[in-house]
Amino acid sequence: MRRSIAIGTSAAVAAIFTHGMVFSAMYLNELLPISTYQGFFQHMLFATEALWSYAHGWQPMSHIRDFGRFYAQTVHLICPLLGFALFWIASRHKVGINFWKPIGIALLLTIPSSSIVLAPFYALGFKEPWVEVVRTLLIVLLIVWSVGAVRFFKPHIPTTESLAAA
Repeated sequence: MRRSIAIGTSAAVAAIFTHGMVFSAMYLNELLPISTYQGFFQHMLFATEALWSYAHGWQPMSHIRDFGRFYAQTVHLICPLLGFALFWIASRHKVGINFWKPIGIALLLTIPSSSIVLAPFYALGFKEPWVEVVRTLLIVLLIVWSVGAVRFFKPHIPTTESLAAA
């Protein structure tokens, strides 16, 4: 029971963070208070941009196009790993030597969003934040499955009756 609650909670948190981070990057019309949903993620975006610009020695908002590419890749990488970390802490699942799998999956699936064909989603009326949320949820579930926390089929354990019948 604890494992299923941990999976649901981690997927929900990863989805909320993905939606908030993508939505805040798409709609920067006005600065909102930090106490609102959009305002919280806007302030995270501005803080990340200021830190990124400072690390490069540039003035804030002077290279916003370059920052946008960096930010998109960061969201693609951080949100699924945040979901997995929350699952790992909440469920206390033993990962052991399989720790490389979640990181490998997240790194392999952090590809430029321009190379993903989203035409079927746009045809159905989906907007980009929701497409990214679905993408993050699929990656989180794939990561959780990769460490053996989710099984789609029950493993067959032979019993003495089935061995005697064979």
